[in-house]
Amino acid sequence: MKHTFAVEALLCLCAALLVMQGSSSAEKARPLVGVYYFPGWYRAAGNPSGEYSEWRSAIMKAAVPRPLCGFYNDADPRLWAYYIHWMATHGIDFIAFDWYYNSGQEYLYESLDRGFLQSSRNKDIKFCIHWCNHGGAWFHKPLDQTQPAVLAMTDLLCARYFHRPNYLRINDRPVFMIYEINTLLSFGGADAARDTLAAMRKRAKEKGFPTLYLVAVYSGSSPEYVAMLKKLGFDAFCAYTYCWMRPPSVMWDTQAVPYPDLADMIADYLYPYLERTGANAGIPYWPTSFSGWDDRPRAGLEKAFVNTGNTPEAFGKMFQHALKHVNPSSPVVMVEAWNEWGEGACIEPSKQFGFGFLKALADSLGKRSPYEVLPSAEEIASWSVLTPEELKIAEENESKPWPSKEPKMYRFGKSFDAPEVKMPYVFDFTSGGISTDELGLDNISVKEQTAEGTWFETTGGDPKIVLPRVQVPMRQIRRITVDGKIVGGLPDDLGQRQLEVFWSTGLMPEFTQFASAALSWPSTGNPFVNTADIIWWKATGTPLLRLRIDPCGGSGVGFRLRRVVLSGD
Repeated sequence: MKHTFAVEALLCLCAALLVMQGSSSAEKARPLVGVYYFPGWYRAAGNPSGEYSEWRSAIMKAAVPRPLCGFYNDADPRLWAYYIHWMATHGIDFIAFDWYYNSGQEYLYESLDRGFLQSSRNKDIKFCIHWCNHGGAWFHKPLDQTQPAVLAMTDLLCARYFHRPNYLRINDRPVFMIYEINTLLSFGGADAARDTLAAMRKRAKEKGFPTLYLVAVYSGSSPEYVAMLKKLGFDAFCAYTYCWMRPPSVMWDTQAVPYPDLADMIADYLYPYLERTGANAGIPYWPTSFSGWDDRPRAGLEKAFVNTGNTPEAFGKMFQHALKHVNPSSPVVMVEAWNEWGEGACIEPSKQFGFGFLKALADSLGKRSPYEVLPSAEEIASWSVLTPEELKIAEENESKPWPSKEPKMYRFGKSFDAPEVKMPYVFDFTSGGISTDELGLDNISVKEQTAEGTWFETTGGDPKIVLPRVQVPMRQIRRITVDGKIVGGLPDDLGQRQLEVFWSTGLMPEFTQFASAALSWPSTGNPFVNTADIIWWKATGTPLLRLRIDPCGGSGVGFRLRRVVLSGD
């Protein structure tokens, strides 16, 4: 997708770059580029042979991947001298360290504290903290993201990281990224989260910083969710990866996705949508690119999810599109990831691709003569976590068969012209309207049909209603409204409040998640979605042939439908 900045936008971009990092010259007339770093590859002091390490439990047992730096201890400052030199000369401006903290307990912090920060070259690149707040078995205490717990964490961050000269700042404000926003919201809801973030800013100011620059990484991307991020007090939003998305070329239940198809979908639809949605809500979007996904070493072949064909060339194409969709007020592009070896998202040099992913970055950014000198064999051996015996086994495993997964491809139809219909087009569920015999019901029973609509009750998981076949040109449809309500009041379970609308078309005759929209049953009024807010609406073809309503997530829920309306205004 072509995109050209106007002169005014370029001036804003240059001005923003001058402010960011306190630079005294416009040495980088481009967005800042950040890379996520997973700090799970160090070893503690002592004999490494008996320590848990994913190098042992997963990576060495697989045929790939194989880092060119070996099975390293990334808390070694000597390793970081190479990393920093490679990153800086290939166009990476800062590292977003995945940082695991909960209620006073820290996890996987040595790579940052003993590795990066002890390197003599650390001044050559910026860094920031990406708080991985989603929890896990590594924490011995229940998750606590109440305001007192978050303020205690803020004190630690101010004392240990925010004051450092190479800590990333935007408008002189330390950047702090939060991974899972829904987890934060689970501690008291939106009001409590907004108060907590405001208290963080106030505490940072009390510590001598001009407040914080807060970035939301996950969870939602609807216009309502992005607007909520702005109201919570976030300054920007982005993602960690989009690897789990399915392009229209594959079935929704596939466990393998062609990376080039995924990259095209993100470039053509997702980036423009999120750029526009963020601008409308007044919160900048940081376009996020990723190098792939392949968790076969960690999950095994049966459970693994794989992006196939994720070459440096395909990654470079995605990254170039990301550069076109930055917000001039906060021009940043994120890359996932430097070294997610267990998940197959790695731009760090490897035996399979060499410096290919870094070269794709450098070429996209116009960087010339990047540093690509490798550590010596002696250095690699000195920081190896694996023993010589384990290294021999790992080398033997490289020659073993390493079966991949094949994508399950979608069977496309063909879009065709259909005559325009009178709008609004109404599916009437009241008595005298649609007969219940015309509906396709799955895990749903009909209780009664009256002048007020049809009363249904779900009888199992994943309930669905397929409406009668129609032919409505997609260009006529501006809004889809579900006129109905949950009987007996809204459930406490948020999952039970969500409904989904699926549609099939001439091009996509089978229902798929790609052609769907998620809504929620509101406390008042009717759920609806504007088709302009559906990212892939125009990509699903025409005309609309069928609608499917998935009213909730479980059984035993009563709901009444009066109408489903396709509006043209």
